[in-house]
Amino acid sequence: MTATIAAIANLKGGVGKSTTTLMLADGLAYFYGANVLVVDLDPQASSSQMLLTDRGLQMAFDQGKGVHHLIEQFMANETPNIGNLILPNAVTLEELRKAEERDERMGWISILPSHSQLRLTEMELEEKIYSKGMAPSRLANYIAGHFEKALEPLKSLYDIILIDTPPYMSPVARAGLSIATNYITPTLADSVSIWGSKQFTEWVTAQVTPHLASRNFIVITRFRNTKYARNAEKQLKEVHLKGRTFGPNIPESVQALNAMDRMDLDSYSTLRGKYGRLRNDVKKLSEAFAGFLAKRGGNAPPAMVRD
Repeated sequence: MTATIAAIANLKGGVGKSTTTLMLADGLAYFYGANVLVVDLDPQASSSQMLLTDRGLQMAFDQGKGVHHLIEQFMANETPNIGNLILPNAVTLEELRKAEERDERMGWISILPSHSQLRLTEMELEEKIYSKGMAPSRLANYIAGHFEKALEPLKSLYDIILIDTPPYMSPVARAGLSIATNYITPTLADSVSIWGSKQFTEWVTAQVTPHLASRNFIVITRFRNTKYARNAEKQLKEVHLKGRTFGPNIPESVQALNAMDRMDLDSYSTLRGKYGRLRNDVKKLSEAFAGFLAKRGGNAPPAMVRD
């Protein structure tokens, strides 16, 4: 089986990209027994911090882990070697950890972490390349080729590769989008987010893939069940993002914020303890995404293994 690569992306910031990434990673690993790799291309490193904590993120940096080293390999014209840059244990769920201890692994999460250093590395690369007259789009294509070579030997090891992208279109972000086969677009149900999501999908359709609509999975996050939000949801589904597949709405909840706050690198929570009332929302989100992949005829994760 070859891993499915999905980019979580939107040009609008603050729409829950990293939260959606983690909910999907947890849900697919827990409910489907999927082996998930999170690739964090956002220098803000939110996904990395949520999975690893501040201490874990610094430890990863000190150990030479992280996506910025993959960019440095590109800058040095080296053959990509991603294996040593990945942290193989980014699991926060007690159930998955205990199953691993019993040698009965049924789902796992690894991460190629980000760090604020990534943006500095990006800037160094851009200054070097642009001074030679190369266009950003051409640089993005070269980086995409580097990423593809790096991930190729890993595709048989993972079921799902989730790429968390930044809310801007740097060559690195564009490369991450271009190697994806599916696109997850988190958005809020408000006018500003609708505009941002519309602009993003139009740009991806024009610059990355003309087949975006059939490959696009939309998640409305932090949803408040108000008349205004329901009207915005209707506009998204019937006008601005018509023809896309919509997953379940993720309700606005303090629990969602708490779920993303890992106490320490050595701390674990049960799925119910981590997500509380949102546990069923995590399940519905992973079910809907698995169904979306199966409908597309792509490599869907294994059959559900837990309730």
